[in-house]
Amino acid sequence: MALFSKGASYERISKADRGDEDGVIRQGEDTAELAERRGIPLQGRRFRDNDKSATHGKHRPRYELLMAAVQRGEVDVIIVYMLGRLWRNRRERAEGIEILRKHGVSVLCVKGPELDLTTAAGRLLAGLLGEVDTFEVEQMSEREQRETRQRVERGLPPSGPRCFGYTADGAELVEDEAAEVKDCFHALLAGATLSGMAAGLNKRGVLNRNGRPWSYNAIRGVLLNERYAGLRQYRGELYPGKWPVIVDEAIWREAKHVLEDDSRATSPGPGRRWLLSGIARCGVCDDGTTVTSGSRGGPKGTRGLTAPLYRCRTTKHLARGTGPIDLTVEEYVIRRLSRPDAVDLLVDETAPTTEELWAKAVALRSRIMVLTDEFADDDDADAAEFKAATRRIKARLADVEAQMAHPQRTRILVDIVTAEHPAKAWKDLALDRQRAVVGTLATVTLLPGRPGRAPFDPRSVRIEPLPGMG
Repeated sequence: MALFSKGASYERISKADRGDEDGVIRQGEDTAELAERRGIPLQGRRFRDNDKSATHGKHRPRYELLMAAVQRGEVDVIIVYMLGRLWRNRRERAEGIEILRKHGVSVLCVKGPELDLTTAAGRLLAGLLGEVDTFEVEQMSEREQRETRQRVERGLPPSGPRCFGYTADGAELVEDEAAEVKDCFHALLAGATLSGMAAGLNKRGVLNRNGRPWSYNAIRGVLLNERYAGLRQYRGELYPGKWPVIVDEAIWREAKHVLEDDSRATSPGPGRRWLLSGIARCGVCDDGTTVTSGSRGGPKGTRGLTAPLYRCRTTKHLARGTGPIDLTVEEYVIRRLSRPDAVDLLVDETAPTTEELWAKAVALRSRIMVLTDEFADDDDADAAEFKAATRRIKARLADVEAQMAHPQRTRILVDIVTAEHPAKAWKDLALDRQRAVVGTLATVTLLPGRPGRAPFDPRSVRIEPLPGMG
């Protein structure tokens, strides 16, 4: 039995629910007991990674620190519960064995043999045991993949963490959460921002599935999740599910189109504070350059007070106070949406019929699944013909899905157009919704104001209706 004077222990567990460390704690107790029984001092050289899978290449910071200590000559034996806790993939095992061989470090297992990696026999045994570990992991992965495919084929919800809006098994709705999800989809399509939605949920005390406040990225993840539309992605394809649907597929695709639009501002920073920031254009540049918000000091003797401004985004040739400009634009919006013909703005003759497109998408997906089943059951089927047929159907499906993603201006304007008092409906809208209304109705261009203390000139705010919005 070899004597060691510079021991180190390593513990790892691949999966830990809600940060549960019981698994690695048990490993640590067992490795510490073995070290004490063998008289091996650890002297603080204990390394632990919790919920870190070696198989999938997750970063293991404590393992890397252990290897660094080995290379500095601070370790002569590593104590682990079993060899599979140290390495689980071939590449990492080969690299680790070579490092330990070079520095004369052995491995001592609570459940397993002592491995002297300075000898050929020790390295052979480590390699053989490691291959058994790898075989078990790969075999388990194959079983999990087959189970996942079966669940997809049966239309069952994905396993794993609970999805907000659904019960833990994903088969039933959590009604109050589902209502929040639906509201988020409709709010996005009506012009709300992700930051604004997160702030609203947090203000009302609505927490996410982990009991934590909402963030920009968490809201984005919800709105991009195809599960809410009764779909499931598997190997790059969407398959229909049999769980309760929270939003129609057309609405989900519309939201996805909005979020993935390259022209959409996606910064998760603080929301806009003024009606026209990033919307109104600079009339001096007159080339599409938009304005941003800023401020300047108040009148002399009013220390600490500032006045908000709209400034040209690129130069200093335009600086206008926000108050009268916002009021001018608000008056235009209310006047336009209070007209008797305002309801005509909700009619978009170019928009596709979403119900018809949805039915086409369902039919095309069904054809792909039928074609796949027929090919699998026919030993004489031609693979090239099968691929060509599925390629044509997928091309048609992609075209239908693209049409389903067209945003609809109805969702942005309907709350005001159908309101009994449009002016009040406008005032009740959140700022991001008001900004969406302005952007849907018109192009606003800010021209330089009159010099000095001249009164505000409404003509310095050029408002041009967008096509179909006049």
